[in-house]
Amino acid sequence: MPRTGTILFGISQARNFSITGVTHPAQLEKALVSANRNSVDPAPQLEICHVRTASGTVMVVEIQPLLPGEKPALYRGKPYLRQADGNYVMNSNDLKVFALAALSEAERIQPDFEILPGTSIEMLDQPAVEAYIASIRAGRSRLSAIEDKNRILQIANVCDEGGNLSLAGLYALGFLPQATEPALGATAAVRTPGREERGRLQNLVELEGPIPAMLDEGVDWILRNTNTASVYGEDGHMSDSPEFPPRALREIIANALVDRDLGASLGVGKKVEIRITPKMVIIKNPGGLKGVTVEQLESSVLAKAAVNRRLYEIARNLRTRDGKRVIEGEGGGIAEVISALREARCAAPRFIDSGVEFTVILPRGPRFNEEEMQWLQTFSENLAPLEEDLLVMLRDFGELSVTRVERTYSELSHAACKRMLGHLEEIGAIRVEGGVISLAETLPVDAPPALPTGLLEGLGPNAPAVYKKISAQGSATVRDLSAGTGLSDNQVRYALQSLLKEGLIVMNGRQGVRSTTYETV
Repeated sequence: MPRTGTILFGISQARNFSITGVTHPAQLEKALVSANRNSVDPAPQLEICHVRTASGTVMVVEIQPLLPGEKPALYRGKPYLRQADGNYVMNSNDLKVFALAALSEAERIQPDFEILPGTSIEMLDQPAVEAYIASIRAGRSRLSAIEDKNRILQIANVCDEGGNLSLAGLYALGFLPQATEPALGATAAVRTPGREERGRLQNLVELEGPIPAMLDEGVDWILRNTNTASVYGEDGHMSDSPEFPPRALREIIANALVDRDLGASLGVGKKVEIRITPKMVIIKNPGGLKGVTVEQLESSVLAKAAVNRRLYEIARNLRTRDGKRVIEGEGGGIAEVISALREARCAAPRFIDSGVEFTVILPRGPRFNEEEMQWLQTFSENLAPLEEDLLVMLRDFGELSVTRVERTYSELSHAACKRMLGHLEEIGAIRVEGGVISLAETLPVDAPPALPTGLLEGLGPNAPAVYKKISAQGSATVRDLSAGTGLSDNQVRYALQSLLKEGLIVMNGRQGVRSTTYETV
């Protein structure tokens, strides 16, 4: 496990992840700690807490990752790897990957810099080399003064003084690198439902050639094998719109090709894989993340940690057939993927790092579920994709700060974000007060059941205002209610007690805890 893992007890997957509760949490905690200590070697550290809700107690277990030198942990003497909702005993290649990851930076062999005897620059793809040299000369002033192309290739670690290619040079620019090392390629296939668990493969193709060629072919193949919709643009003309934005596909496939493991996985023939199923597109590369976490990749802060440093530097100057860079080289690629999918109203991607491979899953289908789409249709205005996304997020999670919204939609400038918020405020969708954004109370949210006339008034002078605020916001803390109603904390708490006693609201958490929330029944 490359990072912290979380286990939730008291939530039923079979019941659409509803809270069922744990009957004896203290006994369960004791049994879990005992099993961890007696069956796992070395036993990871567990952090356990109990969350009391109206539906029962949920036990949250956070499992801290082991140090690199201690991995993998053994369960009853065997190491396991979690893949596709299954647990599998690790093979020798998986164990080798963990052993290499435990080495210090100075101890690690850099496979991309390995020189391949018997190779030569004649094995390179000449159009790709010409584009590469032109890019280097345009962007690096000192190298632009060198007339000898072979000298530039040597300085760039594509080859050595004798013309022998490095593994990085062959992979990035070779006419057919797969003739020398078959695993330096990718496979793409459509997986159809079948009697077997993994189904059957159709339209299976081998992606070969240098990295730019494989990138172009991979994007084209996905576009051919996924849906295309005909949509009307703002100018009234109809155009074809792919199921997934090409710029997101380019970034994901480029990362898979450039950041794949070039060490142990080559020896067992592991390639980059692209698979399409009725529910998702899966892009997988051998080797896990190095020096960066999934959370850092998803954040708006640029995070880069090259797995293959020399290949990465070469790839920064590679160009696809349309003249675009293979990678931008600043660590913002995944943020670009998230942004492109959001603007195309595609479902949010999933990133999975198992330690021995990295997987990107693109769910097929709309970004919002049917109920959310119906709610968005209640607005008379045509909303932009980011406006829809923000409204649904406010509906699901409550108030957000302007700072967080700017961080979430980092592709927008400060001025553009301000214009978006201004437009939503102008049409009466949101309120912005003191740097905090909330849904306008007049929005057509799911209304609570009608209450008998006079019932709320009979619970005290402040009960109607508190109940109305909870209903409008969906879920609220004492602090939220105090700020939204102008009442003191004590006045809010007194009103909450009356509403709880009457069974009109439920409490999620414990009394006296600031994070405790209240919602209508």
